[in-house]
Amino acid sequence: MTANQSDELVTKAGYQKILVSTDFSPCSKAALDQAVSLARQTGAKIVLAHTLPDLRQLVTTLPVEARRDFFYGDGDLFDKEVRRESDAKLRQVIADLDAPDLDITFETLLGTPYLELTHAVQQEGYDLVLAGTRGLSQWEQLFVGSTARRLVRNCPSSVWIVKAGHQGVPKVVLAATDFSDSSLKAVREGLRVAQLSRSHFHLLHVIEELDEELIKRSPHGSPMRKDINNYSRQRLQSFVQLLETDPDKVHLHLSLGTAWQEIARTAQKLGADLVVIGTLGRTGVSRMLIGNTAEKVLDTCDSSILTVKPDGFLSPVDPTFRVLHPE
Repeated sequence: MTANQSDELVTKAGYQKILVSTDFSPCSKAALDQAVSLARQTGAKIVLAHTLPDLRQLVTTLPVEARRDFFYGDGDLFDKEVRRESDAKLRQVIADLDAPDLDITFETLLGTPYLELTHAVQQEGYDLVLAGTRGLSQWEQLFVGSTARRLVRNCPSSVWIVKAGHQGVPKVVLAATDFSDSSLKAVREGLRVAQLSRSHFHLLHVIEELDEELIKRSPHGSPMRKDINNYSRQRLQSFVQLLETDPDKVHLHLSLGTAWQEIARTAQKLGADLVVIGTLGRTGVSRMLIGNTAEKVLDTCDSSILTVKPDGFLSPVDPTFRVLHPE
């Protein structure tokens, strides 16, 4: 593949509609800056969204006329008053960007953030949601991580959570694979991000200690650990061929242990700015990115996290915000 063909592949496969969630904090500003960088590479449209709290809380803060309109009128005055301050802040944020070359609009949403953002993706077809978290301490992650975890779990698009200390274009991208179709999709997306940002790209496979498939393939009489490592490295090299990129630019890593712990450890060792994982993977004992692994990586890893949904993913949140099953 020539350099021009590679660039064309990246552009065609790049993000076209990006939704950025903001609470006007420095970390959400970092998320917006990341969206601007991507948009300049791909020509994507950006919508900046701020979500206001539950209507019952808002009603008590509004002028009497707006409250009357909420209870007895058609709601136009109520909606205008509720959104007025938020819209003004959003306009100012966009003006401060000074990016006339980009298509950036804004929207004020009303309700629970992860539900409203998920609904927006379902209705408007965004292919990426960007959001920020405030810090790295365990308490801060517990406090602000709820929306992030719910987006990772429920939002049908890819979700990029920007963490403090990783603002700007990523210089080191780490993607994880379990060789499933889901992880292949995630790794390809991570590779595109790395190509757009001209960053170093690392690919990790974690060999789980109870991986029955690998153990069964180990010939009798051979050192099991060595055989498993050789087999896994061969699979990892074959996996790279599916990426249709220069294999010399993909740095390979094998690790033995628990998936989420090894991903976080490797990210820290490499100084990764961005970790890319699929939200679903193989089933059964031989699994890596299944269940809540992505959420554990989100909670424990200091790097920003890009999670990618598998093809055919069906959100448990329907377009009218009815949760189809408990979280």
